Amino acid sequence: MKLFKLSLAAIVAAGALSSVASAASLEEAIKNVDVSGYARYRFDSKKITTVAGQNTANAHRFTSDIDFKAALDDNFFGVIGFRYDSIDNSGERANAQTNVGVNDDGFGEYGQTFNVRQFYLGYTAGNTTVTAGRQVLGTFFTDDMVGTGIKVLNSDISGLTLAAIAFDNLQGTDTDMGTRGLYLGSNGSNEHVYDRNLYGVAAIGSYDPVSFQVWYAALDSVAQLYALDVTLGANLGGADLSLQAQYAGSAMWANSVRTEQKITQEPVPGVPGVLVPSSSPVELDDAQFLAVKAGAKAFGFDGSVGYVNINTQGSGASLISLEDQGAFITAGEDLLDYTLIRADQSIYFVTAGYTFADKVRVGADYVGSRAEERGNYVDAYEAVARVDYKYSKKLNFKTWYSYIDRDNDGEDAKHLRFEARYNF
Repeated sequence: MKLFKLSLAAIVAAGALSSVASAASLEEAIKNVDVSGYARYRFDSKKITTVAGQNTANAHRFTSDIDFKAALDDNFFGVIGFRYDSIDNSGERANAQTNVGVNDDGFGEYGQTFNVRQFYLGYTAGNTTVTAGRQVLGTFFTDDMVGTGIKVLNSDISGLTLAAIAFDNLQGTDTDMGTRGLYLGSNGSNEHVYDRNLYGVAAIGSYDPVSFQVWYAALDSVAQLYALDVTLGANLGGADLSLQAQYAGSAMWANSVRTEQKITQEPVPGVPGVLVPSSSPVELDDAQFLAVKAGAKAFGFDGSVGYVNINTQGSGASLISLEDQGAFITAGEDLLDYTLIRADQSIYFVTAGYTFADKVRVGADYVGSRAEERGNYVDAYEAVARVDYKYSKKLNFKTWYSYIDRDNDGEDAKHLRFEARYNF
């Protein structure tokens, strides 16, 4: 979106970016500032039931990401992005996080309520764009994780984009990373999985009616990740049909990790002279991921069916996605997690919905899962009811209710969310 009248925040952002290339004056930079992002409000009510009892939590969350992009000298451009993210626990005034300043721990993934999320310089030459600095990774294995590094995109071949990334500073505070709390290296080392460098290459193509993605990434000394995604689309009799297939996996470099920084020896109560480790290392194994999804949309109705199979090559833990669900086939809201795999899993899902007057969609998801670990089966399912209201192209409302039931005294969960989001 091109802006001709800018707020004070935009002028400050443009001024910061203009210093990157001295050939661009502040006046010239202001004329070429684009603003993108969103402002979002969420209310979440969660109730988790275990054998030991129940835990209920209600919270208001306020989030906004705003990115300023300014054209600099010749083919250079700069981007600076700000994030505001705070949570107020409903009815708990003492735990409100709307403060900004000293001793401000904030909420979520960035460690403080208001921060600079992205800051990078870009250069475009022909069909090649290079960006360097703090930016969203944008890989198949991540969702919105940021890191410091370089990204290269090339589209010289019609319909095909080639990509390469190298990041040496990943966002270790991202709570959607299941391996976030695991320690690497020798006993006592304070190094985490996210402290390692991430490198990757990709080919992304679209040749009607087929689109595809091929990805390879290496998390230094931890794991190699690979993924192939192929989607076939067609329109028959006014109905949009799609068939998507994915094959992915991880090849682990590390043999094990620790849940504690240092594993110590502790005495066994009542058994003099016997010491045992305070905790055990977590063994790591390779894993494979296979998923298919068939979808249809016609006359206001939409639906999909899918199947996911995750197979670990041993009894250890593994990962398929580095952060959140990445670009992998998924369904439901809270049941599935591809970032820390501890057992073989067979997953199936069904989704259905109907949209009224291109404005209101009413839908439901059902996800069933069976996990097998050391010969024991654990069944679980998630049922989700949804209502989405598209007020305009930029303003949207949605609400959903999720119920999870797990066998064998596992955690059952209920989760209600309301969200209002405005896109700039």
